[in-house]
Amino acid sequence: MLPTTRRWLELRRAEIVEGKIAEGKRMNYYARISWMLACVGAGALVACGSDGGSANDTLPPIITTTTTTTVAPTTTTIPEFYEIQAGDSLSEIAKSFNISLSELAAYNGITDPEHIEIGQTLKIPQPGETTTSTIAIETTAPSTTIVSP
Repeated sequence: MLPTTRRWLELRRAEIVEGKIAEGKRMNYYARISWMLACVGAGALVACGSDGGSANDTLPPIITTTTTTTVAPTTTTIPEFYEIQAGDSLSEIAKSFNISLSELAAYNGITDPEHIEIGQTLKIPQPGETTTSTIAIETTAPSTTIVSP
């Protein structure tokens, strides 16, 4: 150490011990508290720093269980017969069984879909069943009228 520096330090120590530090050079209470809080905060920031791991590290996978439920397909049973009720029409009956009016009429040998009776039993075609119609359709030749002048 240089002699001038040593002398300066000795004078400084003496001033501190005797309380003779010049005004403005002595830290007041609030400045000391602020300095202490700043040091504690800096220490906390350093303590929160990296622990050597990578910032890209991820958590280990979570073990989960999955369950699969299989529902057996349901089959809709279509009745083989239907008894006509009051207010029924052949077209409504066909629609309720998801078949066409002509298919239902042909399967039951009905020539006039407008003429069905209460209590009459209809056979209902089952899915995949084919119907063949042997109903005779009556046709008439168009008539021609000649008007003489």
